Amino acid sequence: MPLTAFSREAQAELDIEQWLERNAYQVRDDPKLEHMPPKLRAKAADDIECSGCQARGAILVATGKQARTGRGVSQGHFRFGETGGTNPHHPLCDFSDDRGVREDGHMVNLAKDKSALTKLVRDLVCRGIRAGLFGQGDIRAMRLWFLQARTEHASTLDITVEDLKWCADLDRARVWPHDDITFRPEHGMMPGFDFAEAARRELWRRSAHLADGRSIIVHFQSEPLQRAIKLAEHGAHVSVFDPTALRDKFEATVRLSNFAVTHLFAGSRRRPPEPLNGNARFWDGRANAFLALASLLLFKSDWDDSRASVLLAQVLALPSVADGLEGNVIGLNPFHDYRAWELVHEARRMVARRVDSRPVPEQIDAIKMQLEASFNAWQAARA
Repeated sequence: MPLTAFSREAQAELDIEQWLERNAYQVRDDPKLEHMPPKLRAKAADDIECSGCQARGAILVATGKQARTGRGVSQGHFRFGETGGTNPHHPLCDFSDDRGVREDGHMVNLAKDKSALTKLVRDLVCRGIRAGLFGQGDIRAMRLWFLQARTEHASTLDITVEDLKWCADLDRARVWPHDDITFRPEHGMMPGFDFAEAARRELWRRSAHLADGRSIIVHFQSEPLQRAIKLAEHGAHVSVFDPTALRDKFEATVRLSNFAVTHLFAGSRRRPPEPLNGNARFWDGRANAFLALASLLLFKSDWDDSRASVLLAQVLALPSVADGLEGNVIGLNPFHDYRAWELVHEARRMVARRVDSRPVPEQIDAIKMQLEASFNAWQAARA
């Protein structure tokens, strides 16, 4: 459900307000879009293409508001209807799961009061286009480049929901440090010795081979795990992207988003956002809104984050535009499913290498019994 889409008539990436204003229809007079003329709805279906894959048949969905308070609870967005019972999106399009789980990575949720960020990103993109720093051709080329990259590095999903949950259970059993002293039966003589803790550590030692050749450590966090499970529920009908192919570009995008948010909010009275952490896996919600813009600047800069930061500085130094109709990219985040793809990729590696597929708690209990038996045998030998 993209926040922006490509208008063939305007040759621009626009959000709903921008597209309607270009067509002389004021959202403020009809915020629920209940009185749009049928001809205008038909034009939207014909004129607007999906940001990710050029699917057609757009439906305009108004901003959702809470009846009691009037507060926004969902962002106005585009939906692309199914034709003949089939999904019009490319399988690897950002928005192919148009009616499925919505992830914050490609939607800026007004329930979290981030509408100001949507307008800010719109304004920054309009400034850059008006100044000639980048254009609609760059935005269009970027999204098609990403679709091509995903197509070239796609494979059929071959893990199950149970596989993902097994990997998540093993990840939750993680203890630090996991490379400490190996268990000896004599350890059991220590007062209050924790055999369950020792069993978890032993499980990690026995699972060390799962990390062979791993370039990074991936944690099965709740939000991306639920998205990965949603993908796995569709089974073999889903194509997934190998995230290692674009990892350097993802991490550069996260760094530039961090840079943008840090400096944009440096003089703000509001508490500045927490920076993205060093392994580039988690970020403040405000940085999410800049991922699409950061991707565009990096794409324009041949993925050199130093050059892209200069381009960002040039954009920020420009005066704000008056009407803001040139374009937008807020709904064009090419990395919104990246963390879910990472979990799928990591789960495939782990499942292929594991030698014991029993449930993780069952394995820990079995190891605990082994350690206790070893201690008891040692004690009996001493008697």
